[in-house]
Amino acid sequence: MTHQEQQEILFRESLEAAMSWMKAVQERLRLNDNTQGPRAALEARLRETEKIHQSEHEGHLKFDKVLVAAEVLLQNGNQETRNITHARLKELKALWEETCTYIIHCHSRIEWVWLHWSEYLKAYEEFEMWLVSVCRSLEPEVELQLGVKEKLWQVDNQRVLLSDVQNQALLLERLVDEAAALNNRIQDPSVDQEAQERLHLAYNSIRDKADERLSVLQKMAEEHQMYQRDVLKFQAWLVSKTKELNTLTETEDTAENKLRALQTLDDNVASEERTLQHIEVMAEAVRANTSPGGADVVVEEAEELRLDWQRLRQSLCEAGESLKSSLESQSQYQSRCQRLGEDIGQLRGLLHRLTRDLETGDRIEEQMVGQWRKYMNIRNTLLAEESQVERLKAQLKELFHFSQDSQHLSDDVLAVVKEQQSVKCRAMKLCVESELGLRQVLQDPLHGFSQWSQVVSQVLESSAEVSEFSHVTMLVQNIQRLLKHSLQLQEQLRLMLLKRDLLCSVFGSDSAESLMTALNDTVRKREVLHNQLLQRKARLQGLISRTKDFGDACKSIRNKLTLLRERLISADSLQPDILAKKSQSDQQRVIKKDLEDCEDHITALETLVSSSSANRTQFERLYGDWRNLYKSIRVKVKESEESIGGHESFHVSLLNVEKWLMIMRQKLESYRSSTGEWSLDNRQQEAERALGEFPEKELQLHQTEVQGQGVLERTSEEGRVHILRDMKHLRESWMALHDLSLNLFRYTTLIRARCKTHRIRYRTQERLFIPDQDDYVGATLSAGDYEDRRREFEAWLQKENDTLSGILSTEGLLSTKELKIRQNTLMTLRSSVDWGQEQFQLLLMAWAVAGARADRGAEDVGMEEIRYRWMLYKSKLKDVGDLKALLNVKVNNTVQILYCASKMAPYLFPFYSALFLTRTYS
Repeated sequence: MTHQEQQEILFRESLEAAMSWMKAVQERLRLNDNTQGPRAALEARLRETEKIHQSEHEGHLKFDKVLVAAEVLLQNGNQETRNITHARLKELKALWEETCTYIIHCHSRIEWVWLHWSEYLKAYEEFEMWLVSVCRSLEPEVELQLGVKEKLWQVDNQRVLLSDVQNQALLLERLVDEAAALNNRIQDPSVDQEAQERLHLAYNSIRDKADERLSVLQKMAEEHQMYQRDVLKFQAWLVSKTKELNTLTETEDTAENKLRALQTLDDNVASEERTLQHIEVMAEAVRANTSPGGADVVVEEAEELRLDWQRLRQSLCEAGESLKSSLESQSQYQSRCQRLGEDIGQLRGLLHRLTRDLETGDRIEEQMVGQWRKYMNIRNTLLAEESQVERLKAQLKELFHFSQDSQHLSDDVLAVVKEQQSVKCRAMKLCVESELGLRQVLQDPLHGFSQWSQVVSQVLESSAEVSEFSHVTMLVQNIQRLLKHSLQLQEQLRLMLLKRDLLCSVFGSDSAESLMTALNDTVRKREVLHNQLLQRKARLQGLISRTKDFGDACKSIRNKLTLLRERLISADSLQPDILAKKSQSDQQRVIKKDLEDCEDHITALETLVSSSSANRTQFERLYGDWRNLYKSIRVKVKESEESIGGHESFHVSLLNVEKWLMIMRQKLESYRSSTGEWSLDNRQQEAERALGEFPEKELQLHQTEVQGQGVLERTSEEGRVHILRDMKHLRESWMALHDLSLNLFRYTTLIRARCKTHRIRYRTQERLFIPDQDDYVGATLSAGDYEDRRREFEAWLQKENDTLSGILSTEGLLSTKELKIRQNTLMTLRSSVDWGQEQFQLLLMAWAVAGARADRGAEDVGMEEIRYRWMLYKSKLKDVGDLKALLNVKVNNTVQILYCASKMAPYLFPFYSALFLTRTYS
């Protein structure tokens, strides 16, 4: 046998051994590849697969042996042998990979199920132990407690137990889910559907029992609480009723009122017996659910309530008996008082009815006649009641013989007598006034005719020789109105002629006859004037109908519009003062009124427009010219009113500022002695308050100057000279007063700085900065903190100022979204002012410490600049106000204010910075 053949035999033997081992392993795995069944079988299969997994190295040795044998054949064998060897190796490798994968998967699957089952059993045992524990705690009967506090503790404990039971529901659900998952894999009775239902039933039983126990305990506690609340409420009620009885017996009142109040109180107390019985029933129920010691307390409380209630009833009965005896002695006095009171009431009722009848009504003729007659009847009734007043006085004299006080009846009699006299005087006055008013109303038609006849005469005279179309049309309209008024006068005069009897009763027979004669003359005159108006109206209407030349009428109206336009142009010029501006405004209003009258002429011209399109076009062009001119005059009138208002506002502001300057100069001069030296004499705070007014008045000065700029734009050159002179004088007065205030401020600062320097030096020697009511609260500061805090504060202030400047930029109109963003940013800036003030105060403290240690007497120029910038930023942020109006309205005014402020900055910088420092440290 050759070496080649021996190698082939060795390869076949090793291949068959490896193949047989793999097939045997796969057969063993197939027999153990099952997770169903009891736990012991699963554990045996797990051990078997674990052995197979551990024997994997044996198969690996057999596989390597085949590979070594195949390597020799592949190197020394022919092509056919190599092909056969390659094929068998390929088959072997596939089977080896399949076997290894099967080993791992099978062992892992069985091992995972085993571990899953073990974890489930552990959780199940813990849940079973918890069920047993809770069941044992719920088995004993409810333990009775001493009082409501103990019962509430018991309820809380039971509520905690129920909460624990409810929290276990999630664990139960997870346990059941795990059991269901295991049941799908192992199909064991210990985790089947019946086992899951048993878990649910056991848990639901425990939960229901705990819930039922909590309900019982809550009911017991609530009953005890309700009982205790009712007891306290009844006790408080007994105390209040006892106090009410004591107050009733001590108060000063009539015996009848006291007895009535006592009876009401006794009925109220008696009605509360039902409440007491209810409390006693509740006490029995509470006693049954309370421990013996607590039950005795409940019984004693109920018995004590019953005794207190009985004692209160007894006190009420005794007080009522004492009052009834005192009432009998007052019966006779009361009867007389009652009779007098009834008489007073009857007279007062009569006076009230008469007073209501004296109410005045509208000035209508029919109502005025009825009122006049009613007032006469009331006056006669009051004269007849004089005897009743005398009887009341006699009855009051009889009551004075009794010992009781009759002052109230005396006051009533006096009041009703005064009321009777007042009503009588008013009735007499109204009789006279109503008679005079009725006379005037009855004569109103005559006065109306007199005025109407004068207007008719004027119209007839003015329309005698009129020929212009527009005037003719206007006169026809006036005549139509007068004719309508004539018909109304005719009806009024006719009705007046029918009232002969009323006239005789009001004016007397003689005056009535003369009045009737005047009425007849007036009727005849009205008929004559009415006919003349009709004739004149017919003549004017005929003149209108004969007017056929549309062009002449149109030309006439256009000439009038031209004259009005020229008047408007001549009145449209700048004026020097308020009086001239008001005169100009009056002229413009007159032009506006003439234009409104011209509209009637244009409306009348429309009646002459024929079917010609040229006439219609000419009329529409004329009407358009009128509308344009009317719109222009309305604009001019509005601008003139605004100019007058602005000028008056500027004048008022100018006077207010000048008045303040004069008063403030007098006040500041009062702080100087006769030698010219400053002398406060314990008036330092008053001087500082006076200096504190300057910032606000400086802004008012800027506003006045801005108003002056606006007035200058609407004033002629002649008036500008005076306005500029007043503004210059105002500025010079301000600067002079400002210099005076700076001198005063330097004096007050010098006094305060001396005290402050002494205090800071003393504290730096002690190496502590101890705050008091004049200093800031802070820790010890070193001189090096000043530079760091200064740089940080300057950087923060610069950033905030740049942000505010960006918000206030007015490059065009903003959208709603952009405006909202800027408003939110502005709110953020305002909210950070408090933080910035705290940082500034810390910076001042560090600066003061650094200055004290360096023994510097002069102020740091850089610190003064920071003070001014911080003050300017806060003022700018405070004056923003309505952001939308600030960005879109009055941009020119804002520019002018900033311009004026920039001119004042060199003068105000040292004053504001020093003043701000003074306020900060004070």
